[in-house]
Amino acid sequence: MSGSEKSGETAGKAVITGFSAIVFIVQAIASGVLFFKAFSLGIVPDKYIIALGIMLWLLLMVSALLLFVGLKRSVSVAGLTKRVVAVMLAAFICFVSLVGYKGMDGVKKTINEVAATEEANAAEATLAMMNLYVTYSDPAKSASDCKNYVVGIAKGSNGGYSKAALNKMSSETGVSVRSKEFESEGELIDALYNGDVDAVIVSSAQVEILSETEEFEDVSDRLRLIREYEVSTADMKFIPTEPEKTFESEKAATEDDSGEGSITNTPFIVYLSGSDTRSKKFKTSRSDVNILMVVNPKSKQILLLNTPRDYYVPNPKSDTGERDKLTHLGLYGVECSMKGLADLYDCKVDYSAQINFTGLETLVDQLGGITIDNPQAFSSVGYKFKKGTITLNGKEALVYARERHSFATGDNMRGQNQMRIVTAMIKKLTASKSKLLKNYSGIMKALSGMFKTSMPTSDVEKLVKMQLNDMAEWKITSYAVTGTNGSETTYSAPKLKSYVMKPDQKSVNTAKTNIKRLMAGETL
Repeated sequence: MSGSEKSGETAGKAVITGFSAIVFIVQAIASGVLFFKAFSLGIVPDKYIIALGIMLWLLLMVSALLLFVGLKRSVSVAGLTKRVVAVMLAAFICFVSLVGYKGMDGVKKTINEVAATEEANAAEATLAMMNLYVTYSDPAKSASDCKNYVVGIAKGSNGGYSKAALNKMSSETGVSVRSKEFESEGELIDALYNGDVDAVIVSSAQVEILSETEEFEDVSDRLRLIREYEVSTADMKFIPTEPEKTFESEKAATEDDSGEGSITNTPFIVYLSGSDTRSKKFKTSRSDVNILMVVNPKSKQILLLNTPRDYYVPNPKSDTGERDKLTHLGLYGVECSMKGLADLYDCKVDYSAQINFTGLETLVDQLGGITIDNPQAFSSVGYKFKKGTITLNGKEALVYARERHSFATGDNMRGQNQMRIVTAMIKKLTASKSKLLKNYSGIMKALSGMFKTSMPTSDVEKLVKMQLNDMAEWKITSYAVTGTNGSETTYSAPKLKSYVMKPDQKSVNTAKTNIKRLMAGETL
């Protein structure tokens, strides 16, 4: 072999050696990034982290053998073939690392979004949707048409929100809109009917509350919506209002997983609330779903306790213990509902969790549907549900959860059906061949913007990690309190009578006992 040939072969070996080193380093970096991301995610069990690390290390060693063993024959056909295989392996690891990183990053962002801090929730919250109404016969079609009207607002619980909406209306129309204030929403609507004001600003929820009373049952037919004003925290800054009554709620301790105070070892209670919206913004509104989920992570038991929406309970917002419908408590914030239920059952409600309509539909579909045992055949909005075992997709599950008019017991049966859906979803998520493992990214994406909880991010991660680690199947029981029909005034609609359900104390006492037994680790 001539000197020039030797020199060319040496140069070729140097190029291939350098290229091999670059390929090895790139694969090592990609492997390290993927491992670190999985480790820092906080929900991947240690056994999976270790398995991932071993697999990535073994693949890196395979690449090292392919790239660096036999460097003297690096320019041979066999040597080049091995390095081509090594490059393909490195490219595959890089691709997996990129996809895995993006997927896990999305999961982390969703967890942070779902379990946002109370401060973040307060900063972003839409406090109320305040509406501008006129009578049905009024010719006005826009807010500008009402700029010279006298607009009525109520001093009640939404008084500050009404003033904020009035300010928005003035900014929109370019004039300072004249207003007149009334003591309650009932007096406000009466004033509109009598011509004392030309328009009113009131929340749609308050209109619905009035429609439940005997005096204003036709209010929805007599009012016409002109404009919606979304009132946020920022809009309330310069509105003088009465100091808001806050509701203390103790939070479960969040020590290390091995500690007695860890959420994976200590029983806790979550208030499940349904948001009647398809928007990605959660607005202060009535809650038609009022389920307490009592969880004992040690005994792997869950108790679902349903309370009918019309249950007549003391409203924590009232300093004198005035009673209200449970559903109305949601108008004063989720903490008010939590406090009302905690007082009713003499327990501590640690967290809240809210999901809206779109979130329920999407989540059920991501789970591949749910199977329930339906105790009574019925039809609703074009869907037929037979008696017995049925499988529901997202749209069907939503219709099933909302129906109450088909049942003699009305809202009682609806609450029980809602618990059946929650039970089916939990079972699907925690089954041995769980969708939680197979479609975790899709499930988390389904919850993004459509589900939120007051549970800290660290606790959400610990619970998910615990479930992924042991894949335990939970025993789920349910109970619904009952009551008798009545007609009473409520805190949210003073001086006006509406339908309420007066609690049956015997069923409430049974619920209290069930909560205490499960919290103590007894089998229900």
